[in-house]
Amino acid sequence: MSRDGLALPPAGRVSDQTVAFAAELIDRSGRTPVIEAALAHATGRPRPLPVRAVLAALLCLALDDRPLFLTEATGLLFRELSGASRALPGVPGTAASQRAFLAACRRVRYCFRRICDVADPSPLPKNRRLAPADLSARIKKMLPGQAEAARNRLEALTNALIEASISVLDEKEKAASDGSAGLDATPVPLFSRGPSQRTGLCASDPDGGWYVREGDHREREDDKGKPLRKICWALEATIATMARPPGAPPACPNLAAGLALARPGEDPGGTGARVLASVAARGHKTGWLGYDRAYTQALPGRFHLPARALGCKPVMDYRDDQLGIQANTGGAILVEGTWYCPALPGPLITATTRLRDHAITRDPYDQQITARRPYQLKHKDGPGTDGYQRLTCPALGHHPALMCPLRAGSLSPRDGRAKALQPPAEPPRGAPALAQPARRRVRGIAACSLFTALLLIAASIRKIRAWRALTPRGKDRITQRARRRRASLRDWLPDG
Repeated sequence: MSRDGLALPPAGRVSDQTVAFAAELIDRSGRTPVIEAALAHATGRPRPLPVRAVLAALLCLALDDRPLFLTEATGLLFRELSGASRALPGVPGTAASQRAFLAACRRVRYCFRRICDVADPSPLPKNRRLAPADLSARIKKMLPGQAEAARNRLEALTNALIEASISVLDEKEKAASDGSAGLDATPVPLFSRGPSQRTGLCASDPDGGWYVREGDHREREDDKGKPLRKICWALEATIATMARPPGAPPACPNLAAGLALARPGEDPGGTGARVLASVAARGHKTGWLGYDRAYTQALPGRFHLPARALGCKPVMDYRDDQLGIQANTGGAILVEGTWYCPALPGPLITATTRLRDHAITRDPYDQQITARRPYQLKHKDGPGTDGYQRLTCPALGHHPALMCPLRAGSLSPRDGRAKALQPPAEPPRGAPALAQPARRRVRGIAACSLFTALLLIAASIRKIRAWRALTPRGKDRITQRARRRRASLRDWLPDG
C-alpha cells in the first residue's frame, strides 16, 4: 500500500478493515522492529505475542472509543477477531476457555509491560502506596543520562505513532497546510490518588503531580500566600496541533502533530521546544505558532530562541473582542457561556457579534437570543459536590424541546417546536477521554504517554473522516474558536 494517504475504515465496531487499518498505522510508525530488537534475548523461551499485535489491539480499542484495558485488548485479539484478522498482526490462536483467556491476558500484560520498560524514564515504583522511607528504598538507580535516553525513546515512540496518523492524509491535504500550529498543555489525570498528608503515604503512581489551573500549573500558593485549588493528580501533556492563520479559509483538518508528557509545570518551555523540534524533524513546515502565557513566561533559551531557530513565528496572545463559539466537547458547543446542540444555526451563534457591530438592532437580537433556547442542552441532574453537571441532547427524553432527524423519538408529534435543519452526520461521540483515567488503568509515565498517543490518533482519524465528509460549502462555514474572555469586576463599575 502506498505511503501517501490511506483509506479510512468504516465507523462502528471493530471490523476486519479496522484491524488492517490499525496494523498498517503501527507499521507506518516504524517503531515495532526497534522495540522487538530491544526486547530480544539470546536465551529463554520465545515470546509468543508480537509487539505489533498488542499495539494494534490498543489502537483498535481507541478507534472504537472503548476503554484501553489490557483485558479488553486480550478479548479483542483472542475472542472477537476473525481468523484472517488475527493472522494479520500475528496472534497465536484463540482463547475459548476461561483458563486460556487468563493465560492470554498474562501474555498481553507481559508484552505491554516490556514495551513500557524499554522507554520508561522514571525510576519510581508504581502500584503501591508507600511510606517515604520505603519509597526511597525502592527507587531504581538511574543516571541522568539514562533517564534522558529513556525519555527520548519514549517521545520517539509516541511521536512516531502520531506521525503515522498524519500519513493518512493524501498529498493534496498535506500540501494545504502552511505550517501554522498551536501549542498547549492539558492535564492527563492518572488512575491514582495523590499523596496523603494524613497517612504520609505516596501516590500509587508517583510519576504525577498536582495540577492546578492557575499560574504555571504546579505552584501550591499564589503571590499572596493563598493556597491554590488542586484540580487533579495528573501528568501534563504538551500537544502541538496543526492550525491555520486567523481569517484564512480552512484547508485541511487540524491534527495532533507532536506530544510529550511531564509533571505539571515541569519546564513547560523545554518540553514545548522538544515537541516543536520533533515536529520539524519529521519534515513538517513551520509557520505561525500560537501559544498561551505559560510559554510566554519561559526563559528565552528554553523556548523562544529554539522555537524561532526552527522557523516558528510566535503569536503570544489573541484578541479580546471575539465572541460566538468559545469551546466544544463531545460534539456540543459552548456559545457565550451556555452549552448548545451543534446544529445551532449560524445567525444565532453570531447574534451578539452582529449587535456590537451595529449590523442588527436590539429587537432582532432579543428574538435571536430567545430562539437559542430549544437548542440548549438539558440538565440531567443538579451539580455534584465537585461542581460538575451532566447535560444531555435537547432532542432526547419524554418531552424533547428540539426535533432532530437523528433522534426518531423527537419527530412526533410534528408541532411548532424548533427543528435541527443541519444535524451532524452522526450523533457526536465523546472526546478522546483524556480526562477519564478509569478508562486507562496501567500506571506510569511510559504507559500514560502511549495511551495518550493512541487516543490522539483516534481523535485525528475522526477529524479526517469528518473533514472528508464535509462539502466545500460546509468547509467554508467552519467557525473560528474564540478565546476565553477574561473580565474584571472593574469593568462592571457603574458610571459616575
